Parts: sequence; C-alpha cells; structure tokens
Amino acid sequence: MIAFAAALLLAAAPAGASEIERELAGIVDLFYGLDFAGSKAAADRLTAAHPGHPAGPFYQSLAAYQRFLADEEGRAESLSEFEKLSAVAVETARVWASTSAVESEYYAGAARGFRGRVFAAQRKYLRALPEALKSVRHCKKALKLDATLEDVYLGLGMYHYYRARLPAAAKPFALLLTGERADAEQGLAELRRVAERGGPARMEARSVLAAIYASDYEQRWDEAEKLLAELMERYPRNPLYRLRRVYAAERRGAFAQAAALADPDGPWIAALDAALRRSTRAAALYRAAEAALLAGRPREASARLDALAAESPSDDLKPWIARRRQELRRRHAPSEPKPWLGLEVPR
Repeated sequence: MIAFAAALLLAAAPAGASEIERELAGIVDLFYGLDFAGSKAAADRLTAAHPGHPAGPFYQSLAAYQRFLADEEGRAESLSEFEKLSAVAVETARVWASTSAVESEYYAGAARGFRGRVFAAQRKYLRALPEALKSVRHCKKALKLDATLEDVYLGLGMYHYYRARLPAAAKPFALLLTGERADAEQGLAELRRVAERGGPARMEARSVLAAIYASDYEQRWDEAEKLLAELMERYPRNPLYRLRRVYAAERRGAFAQAAALADPDGPWIAALDAALRRSTRAAALYRAAEAALLAGRPREASARLDALAAESPSDDLKPWIARRRQELRRRHAPSEPKPWLGLEVPR
C-alpha cells in the first residue's frame, strides 16, 4: 500500500534568507505533488548552489525518504541513503552556526524532527522520542534568536500533538525523558497558528491538520473535508489527500461522494507517478467497495472486491478484503471503515 507519512516536515528558510526562501517555495510544491524525480533534482541543485548550507542535505534526505516510501523493491537502499543524508544535514546545521545561528538551530530542529517522525512511523518510539526532544530544543533556541520565526511553531505543534498520541506503554518513558506532560490541545493551537497566518509553512501545517482531523482520535470530519478538498485541488498528483477525503466522506455517511472520489477507473490514477499507480488503484478499489457496502449495494461491493483480488493486493489489504467478504456473506450491517488502509500516519 501507499505508505506515506501524514505530511513531510518541510522547513521554510528563516527570515533574512531571501534567496533560499525563494528557491524553497518551488521545491516544497514538488515534494507535496510527489514529483519524485523533480524533488530530488531540485534538492541536488539547491545543495550545489549553496554549499555548506543545511537546507540542501535536509531536502536531499527528504527526497531519499520519499523514494523509500514509494519504491517497494529498493527500500533498504533508500532508507540507508535517508539516514546518511539526515546525519549530514544535522552535522551541516551544526557547522553553519558560525554563519547563522538561527538557521543552524532551525535546520537542526527540522532534520532531527523528521528523523523522529521516521522512527515513529516504524513504531521505534524509544528512538523517536530523543530525536523529537532534541528537535524541540533546537526550535526553541531558534525562536529565542528570532521571535518572528512563526514557522517554528509547526515543529513544536507536531511534537506536542503527536507526543500526546503515543501508545500508552511509551507515555511514562516520554514523561521521564521530557519532564512535562503531553498536551494535544496546545499542539493543535500551534499548528492552527501556522496554518492561518499565511507563512511559507502554511500548506504544511494545513496538511498536518487535515491528517489529524481525519483521524479516529479527532473525528473532525467536516474540518478535514475542507482542508483535504483544498490540498487535493492544489496537489492532484498526491493520492493521499484524495484517499483520506474518501475515508472522511465514509465516516460522515456521504457514501455517494466517497464512491465518486475513489473512482478507481478514473483518469486521475494514470496522472500519478508510475511508482504509485498500482498501490493507489488497489486502495481506490477497496474504498469503492467499502463505500458500496456501507451504502447497501452488495453486488457492486462484491464486484469491486473481485476486481481488487485479481490485482494481487498487498498483504496489508488482504485481511480487510476477507473481512468485507464475510460481511457480504452474512448480510449484516458493515462495520466502520478501517482507518487509512495501510497509510503510515503517526498517532
């Protein structure tokens, strides 16, 4: 299945770095649009154009992680490349302190924060928490150096919210490590602050909020729909926003909208990067079957499940196909839709 994280922690350049900031404005859209070749090329150009600046290796590490998520065959190599480039980004940020202390802290926070998110997505919470804590310390230092640095609240908000959603077994360790209790409401307020003020990180904050609102923790389906509709229109080649929107529509009981958005035979799938088409079509077929089942159209649901089974679905999806078939056989009311369909979303 598509295993994209909730959103990439994309940094925007701190105030005063106007040349870098202009270049990053275009690069960020390449990442959100899932233009794998374009985002890697842009990150390589940024590194070559600004030697020694931490933004280059940071974005190169993100490009490597995108390849890890999309390429089922070369995952080990891509993950190894991400870890190497991430370490380079952290070290480059440290050295950059002699040039710009605020940029040094800012990019060290961004790099460590993303490393923490990668560990969390792999459920390696004991490795994720120390990285997240170091990221927050860098972010707070950057904010002290430049109080106008609004985008720092993106990282702080993600830290405060997702730390509150750690599994119960990890929470005592988090409290011992940080000395403070997690606060999900504080995190949401910080994310909304970035999303509403129109800074360079506005779209990132809106993407993170959309993932949070469309989760079983929050179940804020109407708010999720508004944000996801905006993101889907801006980034039509990123299937994550469409598939999340389908799920939110199902949870609202808008089954006709869910089926129309899933559209597994529609032209939108052909417009995706080749690495995404097979897994995206499988996800769309499953959601279309689920929407039909929830709407009380068992024949349509069965046909969609048959089509999906013929396409060799992933191991993640097979148990859910079997569950839906059981519901069809029993002719009982279907259960609630399964969240995310295998999408890796930190909680």
